[in-house]
Amino acid sequence: MTIQTNVLTRVARKKEATFGTLPGATGAREFRRISDGIALKKNKIQSNAIQSNAQRPMARHGGRTVDGSVNFEFALGSIEDLLASIVRRDWTAVAPLSGLTVTASASTPNFVRSAGSWLTDGLAVGMLVKFSGFTSGAAANNGKLYTVIGLTATDLNVAEVVAPAASAAAIGLTVPGKITYIPETGHTNDSYMIEKWYSAVSESLRFTGQRIASVKFGLNADDKVTAEVAFMGQDRKKDVTAYYTNPAAPGGGDMLVTPSGLAVINGVASKVCTNFSLDINGNASVGKVVGANVTPDVFMDMIDTSGQISVYYENGTMDDYFDQEQQISLISRLDDGIGGAFVMAMPAVKVFGGTESGDKEIIRQYDFTAGPNAAGTGAGKSTILLQDTTLS
Repeated sequence: MTIQTNVLTRVARKKEATFGTLPGATGAREFRRISDGIALKKNKIQSNAIQSNAQRPMARHGGRTVDGSVNFEFALGSIEDLLASIVRRDWTAVAPLSGLTVTASASTPNFVRSAGSWLTDGLAVGMLVKFSGFTSGAAANNGKLYTVIGLTATDLNVAEVVAPAASAAAIGLTVPGKITYIPETGHTNDSYMIEKWYSAVSESLRFTGQRIASVKFGLNADDKVTAEVAFMGQDRKKDVTAYYTNPAAPGGGDMLVTPSGLAVINGVASKVCTNFSLDINGNASVGKVVGANVTPDVFMDMIDTSGQISVYYENGTMDDYFDQEQQISLISRLDDGIGGAFVMAMPAVKVFGGTESGDKEIIRQYDFTAGPNAAGTGAGKSTILLQDTTLS
């Protein structure tokens, strides 16, 4: 008797050109997963008839839907397609800048340009940037990955140490990798076909019309970063042969870990953050129709961005943000240890209270909700910005 094992189960995905229709058999990509729970569900239609034998008439099968989550140890380049799908915008590069005249200050720390606008040029709070062209004692600024924690037209504040320079000319700036964010218009509406191929028992489960319902990140202190991607879809088909031909390897680098990174709360790098969670929820739903047992589509609604942040209780600052309904920014930067980094940035956040715990040191947990940034432009106006410096 052959028993299927997880290690011999291949789970792969590819975007559909048409919702609910199998895409081409080539060009798929494997999941680098911890676990998955994607499965076919059926509505049970129960009889309400009353009979003297006290036995309920047989129930019937109703509509078919598919849902479930795939869990990951998050790594750069491992689920970038799924992240673009949840914010409904493809990854794009930010045009590099050159020929700038910039004053670098160590005390703020910041970079101030003499003319033009960082905002107009497409920069946003939370972006990771690199400078070039500094000379002499300021050369240490070149090629360093800076985290933008504050931004005006001419002033770019960063979290890291800056080497001072007085009005340096011919300065360049790049935004490594690519960014994505929730756009104001032109939203994408991706769907996938996910195949589970059980090679030991020769069974292919083909889950069609799968949209990304939500993505949840978990960042616990001194631990790996996790990502839970929830799917909601139309149907499941079965076969005895694998559909996808030679799916690409999962890809991605080493898993990201929370000790290697940065947490920035309202423009200040925090040394007391113990936990951070983020939920990007697309509020997906399925429909019901007469004469068919599958939904015509998976309908996507408003995108809600929320989460929780926990900190050691060192002062009343976080509670003041809550008490005074103050709008703050939250940035989480994660480094891979070999020069690459990922950032999740929310320029406009409100804290909605929370709880307190701890047998020794007191830890306070605060729920938060993010919204669009009225003062921003482009990516800086979005509820959330994502950047992966390794994407090309």
